Amino acid sequence: MTDRERILASIRGETPDRLAWVPRLEFWYRGRRRRGLLPEPVRDLELHEVADRLGVGQYAVVPDFTVRADPSDMIDRALGIYNLDVLPYRATLENVDRVVTRRGCETIVEYHTPVGSIRTTAMMTDEMLDSGASISYVTEYAIREPRDFEVVGHIFDNVKVEPCFEGYVAKQRQVGDRGIVVAFTSGTACPIHHIMKDLMPVEQFFLAMHDHPSAVARLAERIEPFFAAIKGCAAESPAEVVLLGGNYDDAITYPPLFEKYFVPPLRAYADDLHARGKYLMTHTDGENRKLLPLYRDAAFDVADSVCPYPMTSCPLDELLDAFAGQTTIWGGIPSILLCRDSATDSDFRSFIDTLLARYGRATRFVLGVSDMVTADAEWDRLQYVSDRVAEMGA
Repeated sequence: MTDRERILASIRGETPDRLAWVPRLEFWYRGRRRRGLLPEPVRDLELHEVADRLGVGQYAVVPDFTVRADPSDMIDRALGIYNLDVLPYRATLENVDRVVTRRGCETIVEYHTPVGSIRTTAMMTDEMLDSGASISYVTEYAIREPRDFEVVGHIFDNVKVEPCFEGYVAKQRQVGDRGIVVAFTSGTACPIHHIMKDLMPVEQFFLAMHDHPSAVARLAERIEPFFAAIKGCAAESPAEVVLLGGNYDDAITYPPLFEKYFVPPLRAYADDLHARGKYLMTHTDGENRKLLPLYRDAAFDVADSVCPYPMTSCPLDELLDAFAGQTTIWGGIPSILLCRDSATDSDFRSFIDTLLARYGRATRFVLGVSDMVTADAEWDRLQYVSDRVAEMGA
């Protein structure tokens, strides 16, 4: 089987000829290449060639935000609005004037509308680039005081979304049988999640839910058409798998909040995709234990970037038991185990050997690294995993 066939078989609940092994290498590759620290065997290779040399599937789930046709494609990053070629849609702002200022590592965007103005700031430091980061950090959020809700509402009222599949199809051609290209819809699962993750600091969001609940609810209503449009584009795209939402944590997106605001839209979107013969993926890379029963209610098909103990409190067997028979796990290897400063060679090999002995023939499991292979991960440890996986398919 090809890696593409292995991944799709795992999502369908079938048993592939061997475990699909598809780590997210882009952070490791970017950070090491920038600092001239790529290992000798892959020093002159492009990322997809590195994956081929390592013997892994090509990761194409969360997009590489550094790959864009125009620098302006990430101007609205602090609004959670992106325009990358690989996305199945194009979003443009109408009836909004933007003034963009670049100052050192910062990008400052002023949005002027008929109902007022706001300003956002995002930064990308040398330290972030050295680590392989692909997306800037928001230092000044769109909503900082009550009057900003109306301005942000106007902006989302005036987002024009159009389907755009050319870049996605080109990425499919490039990846070929080495993996699947997931249609990335949004890193947030619903309008409330979008407000708390992208538009406000999380502490301020919870204060606003208490002090200004009607303003938060009204803004969520105004963001909903944007979500409906981008989800519609992804559903109509050629993708077999669509990603919506991520970065959950049972202390922040805590169970009552998740049950009220996250489960219904995830489940409804899963139902829509299933009716089209497609699958829903969401990015479950946080502390998941208290959310596991709600994940099943949400009915998504793939839990991407599942991170077990020791990076979270949940052992892998508990996660697999919770999802058994319904949801495919993509992940399973905590990123710190690939780093020599965090785990001894003996502990690393013991973890991998035990994992493969228990789950190497499991259905609904795609082996990956949670959340990504970091820039300080060791090449020989990646190669060890590849060799062990290959042995199981021999």
